[in-house]
Amino acid sequence: MKKFKLYLDKDEEENWLNEMAKRGFAFNNFFLGIYSFEPCKPGEYNYQIDLLDNWHGDKSDFSCFMEDSGVEVVSQWYRWIFIRKKASEGAFQMYTDGESKIAQYTRIRNFFTVALIIEAICFLIELTCAVQNGASFIWTFVALLGLITLTFLRIVWKCNWKIKQLKNEI
Repeated sequence: MKKFKLYLDKDEEENWLNEMAKRGFAFNNFFLGIYSFEPCKPGEYNYQIDLLDNWHGDKSDFSCFMEDSGVEVVSQWYRWIFIRKKASEGAFQMYTDGESKIAQYTRIRNFFTVALIIEAICFLIELTCAVQNGASFIWTFVALLGLITLTFLRIVWKCNWKIKQLKNEI
């Protein structure tokens, strides 16, 4: 089964993947918002999503390291990884304390801040071009880039909000 969804929040995405697993659908691949599932026993897996610091290392070494911990790397999208662990093996949380969660959200925020800056620059260049030329198709790209810029801004803002909440809890 395949489902198309776009998430701006990794926690919501994780919750959805875990709900699908509870209903008997094991996530097994991701590409451009398309999630692939295969049948499984209801509640067989628990999923986590993470953004790696970088991805210059050997992917097979990383997968072997995770498998030694009982965790399976299910899918990867650039630096995003989707991992799962059998629910029968106990609770599964990669980040259990506030400091490590803050570090995770900071990593995600920094990643999207770079993307936000790049998109904002592209938006301004396209906007300048649209104002000078006035062609309607260019305004379509301006609108699209503006939407992407606002989406990245929302992700950065939400990560900042979560970091602030976690700091208040510590």
